[in-house]
Amino acid sequence: MSSILPRILLPFAKPYALSFLDEKSIASKMEVLIKKKLRTQSKTRIGDALGIGSNTSIEKLPLTSYEFYRKYFESPSEGDLIYPLGDYVKAITSGTMGKPKSFLLPKTGLQDNLMKTGFTVMLLGTHDGEKITFEAGDTVYRNVPGGSHIAVFLTNLFEKNDSGWVKQCPDSDLPFQTKVDYFVDHYKEIDVAYMTVPTLLEEVYPRIGKPIHLKGFMTQDTAAGAFKEKIREVTGGYPKSNYGATETMFCSMPSIEHPGAFLLDWRVIYPEFIPEKEKIEANTGIEKEAPDMLTLTQVEAGKMYQLVATPLKNDMTRYVMPDIFECVDTCDDVLGASMPVFRYHMRADRLIMLHNFTRIVENELIDILHAAGVPFVDFTARKTSEGIHDYMELYIELKEKGDVAALTKQIDDKLMEVDKDWRDLSHFLKYTPLKVNLLPRGTFHKYLASQTGMPRVERIGMSDERFAGLISKRS
Repeated sequence: MSSILPRILLPFAKPYALSFLDEKSIASKMEVLIKKKLRTQSKTRIGDALGIGSNTSIEKLPLTSYEFYRKYFESPSEGDLIYPLGDYVKAITSGTMGKPKSFLLPKTGLQDNLMKTGFTVMLLGTHDGEKITFEAGDTVYRNVPGGSHIAVFLTNLFEKNDSGWVKQCPDSDLPFQTKVDYFVDHYKEIDVAYMTVPTLLEEVYPRIGKPIHLKGFMTQDTAAGAFKEKIREVTGGYPKSNYGATETMFCSMPSIEHPGAFLLDWRVIYPEFIPEKEKIEANTGIEKEAPDMLTLTQVEAGKMYQLVATPLKNDMTRYVMPDIFECVDTCDDVLGASMPVFRYHMRADRLIMLHNFTRIVENELIDILHAAGVPFVDFTARKTSEGIHDYMELYIELKEKGDVAALTKQIDDKLMEVDKDWRDLSHFLKYTPLKVNLLPRGTFHKYLASQTGMPRVERIGMSDERFAGLISKRS
């Protein structure tokens, strides 16, 4: 399709993509959508196994995890799933502890996802704080994985439609380093970029050597909030964060009022929330005794919640995600959105806990290093023990040379200042529960370049296999 038609249609398409943000009857509209999904699923074997009848309410259903769906995804039969088997593609994720998982995702659902959430993100990704700057034909760069990953299927669907709305680059199947090189060589032609924060600040920016004008910088990296001012200095705007997973598909849009945060798209997902104190194991198969949960319109600002996801256009229902969100606001005033705003806080199963005194999660550690003035490229933290003592052991790459002893004191001083539990642990047991190891420059870049799937660093809870892979890049 020529780019002329999208330019003509854009003024009419914007209301379709944005009007739902200030919807005043979200609860009732969500109820209609979830009932429609459950009625459809009641006719399947998965629905039968979950006890879904034509009029079953979602509150009566058990919670699920991957183990429940595994047999349907690995050896499916016609009638197991909502759509005919020919409609599905197999997506692969790295899974927990590095063990791959395969999911069946319907092309019908992916297409719907792209037309709704994808189109909205395309517009909001270029919001400059006052207005949307998107123009039909803009060039979008994305450093996403090749192979059988959901990002590839969404990209291929978009390219197959050849709509003329955006130009995408580079080829998803190119190696990580080649994609980085592509951006450096073509940055003047790129309008919107999607990559990790370290890739932008430590690989791309130093090679270009000057600020890069982008209409939007997008990332799922949790460091976006802490480095929002630096990202603004480098790209001309605050980062746009989103959340999505193979299980949930593409289900969020960036908040403009709160850089580093996002809003969930109730048109494509029915989210429920477990208060953090009641969080549950995310991989138990099926959980018939569900804790009390809140809907999207019931969450409160300042509180933490575990996400339970029911995508409206795939087969997962009441799927317990291993993700904890912080609700940072009940609306986004810049967007005029009457919807909660969330920030990714941590994986429910990834934290450093020392002697039951202190519990440290990724976002808090990023903030501490940033506040302490540590010039880090990236890091990963592990719990280790020596004798009777537990330690948080940091493996960190710096932008410049550093002294381990001085760096240890610098980080410990900031932890003592801001973390009462850390302070109590140190005082009561009379030791410094921190060890620092410096990694050579380029270690994390080599590690990311060697990874299959979505390139990312698990800053807490990295599996032994991946940690060994990281350490092997030191030379």
